[in-house]
Amino acid sequence: MRPHSSFGGRHELGQNFLHSHSTLHTIANLTRATTGPILEIGPGAGAVTAQLYKLGRPLTLVELDETRIRHLENSYPRAQVRHADALRSRFDQAVIVGSLPFHLTTPILRRLLRARKWQNAILLTQWEVARKRAGVGGSTMMTAQWAPWFDFRLIERVPAHAFTPKPSVDGGILTIDRLTTSLVPDRHRSDYQQFVRAVFTGRGRGMKGILTTMSLTNRAALHSTMDANAVRGDTLPRDLEPDQWAGLYSALGTSAKTSTAKHPSAAQTQAAGKQSEKTREKGTTMRNNKSHRNPHIPTATGEIPTSAEKPVITGEIPIVGAEQAAKKLEAPIPGVDPEAKAKSHDKGHLQAERGFMPQHAKKSQPQPRWNLPRR
Repeated sequence: MRPHSSFGGRHELGQNFLHSHSTLHTIANLTRATTGPILEIGPGAGAVTAQLYKLGRPLTLVELDETRIRHLENSYPRAQVRHADALRSRFDQAVIVGSLPFHLTTPILRRLLRARKWQNAILLTQWEVARKRAGVGGSTMMTAQWAPWFDFRLIERVPAHAFTPKPSVDGGILTIDRLTTSLVPDRHRSDYQQFVRAVFTGRGRGMKGILTTMSLTNRAALHSTMDANAVRGDTLPRDLEPDQWAGLYSALGTSAKTSTAKHPSAAQTQAAGKQSEKTREKGTTMRNNKSHRNPHIPTATGEIPTSAEKPVITGEIPIVGAEQAAKKLEAPIPGVDPEAKAKSHDKGHLQAERGFMPQHAKKSQPQPRWNLPRR
């Protein structure tokens, strides 16, 4: 019986070892088409490692299971073996090859895409993950965020019986190649990915509705930009190609911040217009006029004069709507007699002030005879 790893068992380490000869030859041929040193993630028992070792190129093995380190060092003496976690190790070689643990595929992919030294990656992942990253049936947000810098391709499907022990899902071979000329400059990577995220999570039907809701530019400029990049109004974000994403970002995303600061959007202008119309209808009062200051309060002393019964007029032109505001302040409270000189604090008046109606009261129940007081 093999010794147990301190990092967990087979399930925790995601150890499903590949034994299909056709799949091993496919990975070897894809790696042979690349150039430069190779780094393998999770060599395990060494089935893929044996094919890579025959290429005669510098080879680095990253293995977390310490019980397999000595076997790898003895079997492949020319290879450099690292006892490290793929989520923390450096991807510092030109070619990355590996059969990724199915439950850690996405975290490893995110870390791999952020590394800058490698050029080609041949990965064996879960089938659904490989399909999504390659954009089969529509790209995901993660694929669209990295498409201007990488080329994702789905090679073939690997059935579950090609692994030992057999997993519950099939696998897929995914290749990722770094583009020699990126569609978006590297310095705009963060802004571009935020733009893609805003589109994928935005409201609206189709690209036209989503981009209109985002209020990046006026309607005429938006239509011309979509026509220039061959984007239909009913196209979904998942159906866009990398060059279409790059074209939309170059025309809309880069100027979104400056245009918003210098020229307010149509929605902002419309909201401001509605607010001004509402102010004109109500008139200038203490509540909707924030720039109003009481002229009778001296700036230096801070003395507060006694309040006047009528609104204070500061100039020859009267304040529009001041009388209406005063009438609103003097409006009677529902349920209270305005001619009553003294208020009573009994239950009836309190209920009237709170809007209590007689029909809200519970019907009185007759008391049982045994509960009546003695005579």
